[in-house]
Amino acid sequence: MILLLLVNVLWVLSSELTRFIFIDENFKRPFFTAYVKTCMLTVYMVRYLVFEKPEQHVYKVLENELSDCESIDMGAHSLTMEGFETMTSDSENDIDRTEVVSRSVRFAEHREIRRMPAIEADEARQARQPYTPPIFDCNFSINLPRNIKYTIFFFAPMWLICTFTYQTALVFTSVSALNLISSSSSLFVLVFSVCFPSNGSNFTLLKGFLVALNLGGVYLVSQSSSSLRGTIFAQVAAISYALYITLYTRYQEKHGEISINLMFGTIGVMAAFGGTPLLYIFDVLNVEKLHPLPTSEEVGMVVISAVFGTLLGDYLWLTAAGLTDSLLASLSLTLAIPLSFLADAIIRGNPPTAIQLLAAIPITVSFVGAALVGHKRTSPQAPETRHSSDEEDSAALLDNDES
Repeated sequence: MILLLLVNVLWVLSSELTRFIFIDENFKRPFFTAYVKTCMLTVYMVRYLVFEKPEQHVYKVLENELSDCESIDMGAHSLTMEGFETMTSDSENDIDRTEVVSRSVRFAEHREIRRMPAIEADEARQARQPYTPPIFDCNFSINLPRNIKYTIFFFAPMWLICTFTYQTALVFTSVSALNLISSSSSLFVLVFSVCFPSNGSNFTLLKGFLVALNLGGVYLVSQSSSSLRGTIFAQVAAISYALYITLYTRYQEKHGEISINLMFGTIGVMAAFGGTPLLYIFDVLNVEKLHPLPTSEEVGMVVISAVFGTLLGDYLWLTAAGLTDSLLASLSLTLAIPLSFLADAIIRGNPPTAIQLLAAIPITVSFVGAALVGHKRTSPQAPETRHSSDEEDSAALLDNDES
């Protein structure tokens, strides 16, 4: 919970700085801002390559420690034992039973069967076949690890969509209004948890009540005016975030932990290679102008915003999301609403209204309630004690060995 609170503080500071760049500095380039922030994630790829060793390095060390004889023995493929079968005479090799021949050698009625390894059996089968002209097959397959496939085809696209739409919404709406709309992601997380159920994160009446309480607080302060385009971009960001965090937690439950350094680094590399040509395409199509090029002050403010909101905030958020429930991680976004009210009052001199302060109460209560539910679910239960004698333990060990 402390990590989620720290993440909200970092995100509010980053959003206020981005809002200052877009409005006060008149630098309305959301795609360029999202491009720079996402490309900075390549730092985690360097961190992964330096500090995290792939699993195949372990096998290389083991092979180097083996002797020459051991390596030769490991390379040989032995025949596996399959069993025995009864001998039957083939029709082609039947001996005329009319001829009486005295035999001094007797053969066993059963013969042993051994199976050749598949790799050698295929080579032996091809060696016995007649010569055929070679067939050129141009088909190829790329075998990628599961986490890389999920990152390339799902996590990275959802992350880029969420980041771009969130940055674009800051052009048209204030930080507090954007956080109000983005807090609806908790509702979509609840819907997606029904579509993708799991043992530890399923729908309950208590969770439904917390979401309703959260949305009630959001409704109280939704009177603030915002443009239609800003609302649409903020809603798309909320949906993509909800889908991202739900399936990310499902992936961890099903396939285990995923390296955050590898995932963030892959997203940064994809943004660098895919986003660079899009900058020029958007410039040609007049979607977002690239020229005149941003000044060093503008780039510096974007980089500072990326350090707080992306490099630190997103990393801590994803770490906290892996330690808690997806609904709690989504409801934690609503803490940015009272924090954004406070930031607007201090930075821009716009104090919150009475309705906004009243709405902050159910929003905060829903987050604390979800935190208590998640803590109760993850708290270890008292182990059951069973007193057994040494003879019973020894008998159990013997039974396990015999089985």
